[in-house]
Amino acid sequence: MKEKIVIKWVMVLIFTTVMVQSAFADIYMKQKQHTDAVTVMGQTQPAKDMINELWITADKVVIVNAQQKTIMDMDKKTMTMVDHKAKSITEIPMDFSKGMSKKKDMSTEEKAQFQKMMGKMMQMDIKVEETNEKKKIGDWHCRKYLQTTKMAFGTIKSEIWATEDIEVDKDLYTEYAVGMLSKMPGMNQNMDAIKQEIKKIKGIQVYSEQNSMMMGQIMKSSLELIEFKKGKAPADLFDLPTGYAKKGI
Repeated sequence: MKEKIVIKWVMVLIFTTVMVQSAFADIYMKQKQHTDAVTVMGQTQPAKDMINELWITADKVVIVNAQQKTIMDMDKKTMTMVDHKAKSITEIPMDFSKGMSKKKDMSTEEKAQFQKMMGKMMQMDIKVEETNEKKKIGDWHCRKYLQTTKMAFGTIKSEIWATEDIEVDKDLYTEYAVGMLSKMPGMNQNMDAIKQEIKKIKGIQVYSEQNSMMMGQIMKSSLELIEFKKGKAPADLFDLPTGYAKKGI
């Protein structure tokens, strides 16, 4: 169970980091997400299509879809996941290992082993290759990039199409994206190298395809930007539903 939570938490962080575009303005993006059917740890997940709405403010990132809401609070360094089907709310620290180390049902030895496992799990190597391929996707002129993300539990190969037609502060984007990754456990070691790789992707991601090899299984997914705008985030965006059970990790 713990391993499933860790993997889900890591994938949310990586997904959000890839899609984040600016740090100090309210940004809205609507995305079409597709995930192929996959079997992980004996459980089969059917193919899935959904619409994600992503809001980025000065200190928070919120991802909303029909199934759940995820709120990342950059000041508090927490991530809150609202599951509408289970009617539950789970809050965990972005440094997942800190939350696990406080669990009373774990011995000192188990906590030490978990910390060690997380340190190895979160070692990340990102390489980005710019190509000369260009095409128009929707209203945007895009260039193709190839990104490889290697982690202890698997490798993610991404084909990314990004555009410079949308005006954003490139330096702020890079600093914020890297800043989010740096809050993950064990990620301080190679932040400079990761930052330089992320900088190679010029502009906003419009479309991407991901092929992930995780725990011996291939997972395929895609993301497509269908709307982008700047504006004030709704006042109730960060509200949590009433009547939901609060769960621990």
